[in-house]
Amino acid sequence: MVTRDFINLIFGCVSLRAENGFSERFINSCCAQGIPLWELTKTADGLTAKTTIRGYRKIRIPARSSSMRVRITGRSGLPFLISRHIHRTGLIAGLVIVLLAMNLLSGHIWIIDVTGNTTIPDSEIIAAFDEAGLTVGKSIRKLQRAEIEGKAMLLLNNTTWAAINIKGCTAEIRVRELEQIPDIETHQGTSNIVARKDGQIEIIEVYRGSASVKKGEAVTKGDLLISGVSESKTQVSLFTDADGYVVARTDISVEATAPYKMTVLVPKTKKIRSFYFLGMEFLPRRDLEGMCYEHRSRLEIKGKTLPFGINYRLYTTYDEKEITISREQARLMAMSRYSFEHLCKTSHAQIITQQADITDTDDGIKINGAYTCFENIGESRPFELEEITDENNSE
Repeated sequence: MVTRDFINLIFGCVSLRAENGFSERFINSCCAQGIPLWELTKTADGLTAKTTIRGYRKIRIPARSSSMRVRITGRSGLPFLISRHIHRTGLIAGLVIVLLAMNLLSGHIWIIDVTGNTTIPDSEIIAAFDEAGLTVGKSIRKLQRAEIEGKAMLLLNNTTWAAINIKGCTAEIRVRELEQIPDIETHQGTSNIVARKDGQIEIIEVYRGSASVKKGEAVTKGDLLISGVSESKTQVSLFTDADGYVVARTDISVEATAPYKMTVLVPKTKKIRSFYFLGMEFLPRRDLEGMCYEHRSRLEIKGKTLPFGINYRLYTTYDEKEITISREQARLMAMSRYSFEHLCKTSHAQIITQQADITDTDDGIKINGAYTCFENIGESRPFELEEITDENNSE
């Protein structure tokens, strides 16, 4: 309901004082002329009241007929504010722009909140709804909630229900997560331990199953080391997961090279900035060629991300360039590569003997290394029914 104060603010009102005359005749004459009066207060020599701007322009006739002297004691309302600052066009234009901006911003999503989740991160849920169509800056009037909720549910595998609630300029995403059902152990205990590389058996310890090799035997990749099938005293076959520790003497070779001439990539970067506002990007430049790294910087207030910020894009391109390095540089590069390969291939083994040779060729530096090691070569491998049958037949 529109109140009198709101009408007075929009259309303006005048406070007046009437003195030295007949107050009753003045009031009756104003009523006859259609001049509204309110907040009438009797004073010692007259009265005070309020009226409209149009009513005050017609008040001379009632004042003359009642011998009252009328003067203005106050003005209020938008018309007087505009007339007072009419020469300040910048202020008026700024006020209009602010009112239009407030009207525009109030119809868009500013903040996106997530509730109801315990295991799924907020970022994952917001990303799914962003791909479905709910973004910061989206017009609330054009928001297709049911369609967005359906698309987001397809992207979120661990949710059973999701909904969007609009509260002012905030979109609240409410989700219900899928209750996790504990995994049921379905493994039936049917696996062997086989050799993952060639070697000579040094140590074999069986924790579960039966040994198929002995110390000192040579084995190749894929040979059976510990069988998951064993036979009881009553000649009944028992199936289990083979488990044990099999150490073999193995050979490991390491190689690294560093050429004198090589082609390197020289990077060239270019940084582009653009302004982000309500889901729109201003002052963007066309996309450039090359790898693009994008960073979005957003304004935050008390942990809430607002739809304002700057987008940074870093484009990187590479040019090929052929260079020639010295013998010392090639030697250092080869040793560095050799150290890395050595660490990767021997970190899990115990080295017994080692030998490394450095060769200087016309093309570059080459390093070859040979290692004799002790290492666990056993790996678990499930077996099929055919393997069980073959084992029984061989026995």
